Amino acid sequence: MVKKALVILLVLFYSIYVSAQGKVESRFDIPKALKTIIPYGTIENVLSVSENGFYISDFIPRVGIKGDWDISEDDRYEMFMITEFGLHLVRRDDYISFSPDPGNGASNFSQTVFIRLGLIGVSTPYGDISIGRQWGVNYTLSGNIDDMYIGGGYGIGVYNAGTDGGISGTGRADQVFKYEFKNDKFYFGAQSQFRDISDNNKFFADSYGFASYYRFDFFKIGASYNKVLDGVDNPTSLQAKINDELITVLFDFKFKNFHFGILPEYFINHEKNNLGEFYSGYGMEYSLRYNFGKDKKWRIVNNSYFIKSTENNSQYLLNAYTVNLARRFNDNVAIIAGFTFDNSKNFDGTKPRHHIVGLGFYYNFNYPVP
Repeated sequence: MVKKALVILLVLFYSIYVSAQGKVESRFDIPKALKTIIPYGTIENVLSVSENGFYISDFIPRVGIKGDWDISEDDRYEMFMITEFGLHLVRRDDYISFSPDPGNGASNFSQTVFIRLGLIGVSTPYGDISIGRQWGVNYTLSGNIDDMYIGGGYGIGVYNAGTDGGISGTGRADQVFKYEFKNDKFYFGAQSQFRDISDNNKFFADSYGFASYYRFDFFKIGASYNKVLDGVDNPTSLQAKINDELITVLFDFKFKNFHFGILPEYFINHEKNNLGEFYSGYGMEYSLRYNFGKDKKWRIVNNSYFIKSTENNSQYLLNAYTVNLARRFNDNVAIIAGFTFDNSKNFDGTKPRHHIVGLGFYYNFNYPVP
């Protein structure tokens, strides 16, 4: 599967190269556009230990290409694209998972290579329009508190019901049309998914979502809303639950080397418990980050979240507290130590998870260390 991914990337590069060598008349500088195609990737492996023993896992390495090119003499108009694959390079088991990627759906656990993103769009002074598999507008808000390296960073509301949020459209949304406008102070995004995956398929949009925020110097406040229209009562793994709905609010503060963000949420039929049943509830996640040391290359990050069911007779709870200490050596390399205290509960109140300690090594190319 790794070879297949590499072949796909080589074909993409070769196709662009051939088009650049062609004798097709064009008002655009294709060789110059080719230079804007950038390959990127990350790899992060972690040695973890819990009550069950030691284990090595990966944090979803990824490889991809991204690029943009002018489509007008006015350089404010351009096309852009991203193609990204996730990789499983190290075997892992769920019982000691250090939340390597909350956005990696259960259906991808056994796949060596899987698609994370695939989109193409147009950028204008009036906003960006894009089509494909891409981050939903909801993640534009929740991504503000995505500071963790290993463990934590659950992304409440984003990666719902054991998926990467592709079906509901709150994470890496499938088959989505998205509009975004952004400047130094203000952001607004809107999206709809167009598909045919259930008997409740709609003629027009099968889901829709909105997100917006405003920045006041060091403080940012925002909100998002997402609604699925083609959900069904008894969904398969490729369908959404009927009346799937999510509301989130963002409060975010950044000043120099300090960052604190908090994200409350309320949802209906958006999450799934350990019995495989969808449920409604509420939750909250926060992230606290501070850079320190002479060169500010040391970083401590604290994340905690809870998601609680409001269903009768349910004790189901997702709750964890995580601390990471990272040493960033440059834009490409970091070493991280982390600890997660997990207080989650099953439907019947039993504890399904373990406290974990881990040590990780991180490397990237063209994907700077956060």
